[in-house]
Amino acid sequence: LWMQLDDALRERAAAGLLRSRQVWSPLSPRMVQSSDGCRLIHFGSNDYLCLSWHPGVRSVRSVAGREDFGIEGGFIAGVAELGWNDFHQYVTSSEVDSSAGMLRHGSGASPAITGNTPRHRDLIDAILNLERSESAILFSSGYAANAGTVSALATAEDVVFSDRLNHASLIDGCRLSRAKVIIFEHSDMCDLTEKMHLHRHVGKKAFVLSDSVFSMDGDVADLASILELCEKFDATAILDEAHATGVYGVRGAGLQEHLGIESDRLVRIGTLSKAVGCSGAFVVGPEVLVQWLVNHARPYIYSTSMPLPNAVSACLALELMQGMSREREGLRAKSVRVRESLKEIGHIVGAGDSPIVPVYAKSVREVEAWNARLRERGFFVPGIRPPTVPSHGCLLRISLHIGHTEEDMESLVDACRF
Repeated sequence: LWMQLDDALRERAAAGLLRSRQVWSPLSPRMVQSSDGCRLIHFGSNDYLCLSWHPGVRSVRSVAGREDFGIEGGFIAGVAELGWNDFHQYVTSSEVDSSAGMLRHGSGASPAITGNTPRHRDLIDAILNLERSESAILFSSGYAANAGTVSALATAEDVVFSDRLNHASLIDGCRLSRAKVIIFEHSDMCDLTEKMHLHRHVGKKAFVLSDSVFSMDGDVADLASILELCEKFDATAILDEAHATGVYGVRGAGLQEHLGIESDRLVRIGTLSKAVGCSGAFVVGPEVLVQWLVNHARPYIYSTSMPLPNAVSACLALELMQGMSREREGLRAKSVRVRESLKEIGHIVGAGDSPIVPVYAKSVREVEAWNARLRERGFFVPGIRPPTVPSHGCLLRISLHIGHTEEDMESLVDACRF
């Protein structure tokens, strides 16, 4: 087996497609250091609003510990300094402290057991306040939320229409569901219309799957047309708002808020790991949807819920995010300027105003060369290759955030004169 795997990896390496693990040390929102000590201006982060660096979000755990968890006094004071004998005495004690359970880092169980704590409930309330939705459910990651939601809602009796460039987690959710999957060309509403006309009848239920902001190409879904088709063909849309949460909408609630669209045929999935600057994900919709996922979404049922400190941090980050409309506008303006500047020097660049700016290459070798050249010039910009993108879709994926300066962006564009 190991020889067979080694041979397959060698073939992948020969094609320029081998992935490897690298160690990167974050130095600031703008700077990252590689394992060999090279410091680079960082254009590869999804931390669009830099909230992972916000002093409040970074310190909220210790603040919560002092004020809510009782760390400064009482039975659990000084637990971190306990020796093993004292620790054993602590964990076997019959004494009760109402704040002791909140001191834990890990939740200790899946949400279906005892992993749904008051801190997780606080986070759900914060999400409901942002999303203006009836109900919400937390997942440990965006991948789990997407794969779990699709596989819980769609069955072998159903049909799913999926955009060709959807995220891998939506694709894997389709596979797990065993539904009949029809791929429509990227954001091509004519193709989707034709395929729904031809294939809607084969499924008891029908779903249309799409990213709201596509994770590699940075363009935005035609949500209004998708929902019109869902109404026409009696289908439900499942929208992955991962790269739109925090970036679009007056309060950062995503593409639906940005467009001002309301629909009872829409399931929305958001993440806490990108613009929110934390980790985890959520699904919002009617209460019956959430109850169904609680009972049928396997990644929810069989995964330990997110650590409590993350839930506390995410609550604050969501509150801060809603007041960052000026930063959102500035971020989209940066995106437009960078796109126009790259076009002026001859690059083929994706359309839109999202923070994801794709610069298309002709081949794997070309994007590798571009990536290396930028690193030599002091920039980290990831080169995206198959299987993440189609073989003809290799690209540099420039990710902008509010911390990038005008000088950073001008220098990057200048370095892209390949």
